[in-house]
Amino acid sequence: MIMMLIAAIESEHKAFMLNLYYDYYGLVRKTVYNITHDADHVEDLINDTFIKLIEKISLIRTLDSCKRTAYIVYTSKSVAINFIKHRRFSALVA
Repeated sequence: MIMMLIAAIESEHKAFMLNLYYDYYGLVRKTVYNITHDADHVEDLINDTFIKLIEKISLIRTLDSCKRTAYIVYTSKSVAINFIKHRRFSALVA
């Protein structure tokens, strides 16, 4: 799914986003799993993280390596925490 989205990005950002995906996939996976402990949803949450990063590609391109890594970790943490909040809320409502 994420590869289809990356393919649809403007050509100037496509290579950057592919490199970002390959460089940070493991870190995002580890971050998401360490928060959720849910192997069934990890891939979906990784995709959600990179979708959010695609939306901020202009900002991410301006960041140096350390700030970029921090931004990606923060985004993946936010996605994972929101997943947990929504899962708990759904359980309460059901």
